[in-house]
Amino acid sequence: MNSITDKLPRNDSYSHLIKYFADVFIVFLPSIGYIFQVIKFKQTKSSKGFAKFLCLLILIANILRIFFWIGKRFSLPLLLQAIIVVISQIYLIHVYIEYQEDQPITSGKSMSEYLKNWKETLDPKKIWKWYEEIEYYKFIFFWTLILSIICYIVGNKNTHFYEALGTISVFCETFIELPQIKENFVLKSTKNLSGMMVLMWLIGDLFKTTYNILYKSPMQMIVGGIIMNFEDVILNTQVIIYDENNFFYKIFPKKLKYVNLDDEKSIEESNKIDFDTDKSSG
Repeated sequence: MNSITDKLPRNDSYSHLIKYFADVFIVFLPSIGYIFQVIKFKQTKSSKGFAKFLCLLILIANILRIFFWIGKRFSLPLLLQAIIVVISQIYLIHVYIEYQEDQPITSGKSMSEYLKNWKETLDPKKIWKWYEEIEYYKFIFFWTLILSIICYIVGNKNTHFYEALGTISVFCETFIELPQIKENFVLKSTKNLSGMMVLMWLIGDLFKTTYNILYKSPMQMIVGGIIMNFEDVILNTQVIIYDENNFFYKIFPKKLKYVNLDDEKSIEESNKIDFDTDKSSG
């Protein structure tokens, strides 16, 4: 008995197969890198040096993208990708909190007390700086609920509103890696950052940008993808340069100043400029 694909012209069968595998890759590839970061946390038993605000930007960008899909039905695999990325970030936050240096102080509050108290959750000065894991989940829930209410009121016919959501989503996604780039530059170290995750970001963003161009995704996604490719290159370069075992470190040890993330004094010294060294070299 012939299958449906057997009834198609040979070239169409191949194109459908390629499209199928491309869809599978686009759904899962961006989240695979976070598996390596979780493994890195567990190996080093520390999450120090990982920019936690990176997770916030990723969550905001992908939650906005999910709502963007309501008003502008772009490719379904891109919607599934956003959903899986949100799930992976929630788990990454869980592991980050587990291995953070300052473990949360048990307040003795019950779950109902946490759910009733939203003052700390919505305090602008404390957003994404909490010690209690549940505060992160409450914030994500609040953010999603507000968007749901707004989208329900606006409806799915206001194209300008959803275009704005898509633009904001891409804006957040475009600058996702900047907190980590800054963290690496300050510490002069990528000790607790997974090099495999960063490499997967580069591969994933190149693939995603190509996918968006070929399948005519919204222009916001294409422009954002191109910018992210440049950030990926910077981040991968940092991973190479700040590795104490690499070629660059051996040539410029005074300039790179590899930081021991377990030593606060080392971190402080890494942020100072060695004027004496510069004067003597002159």
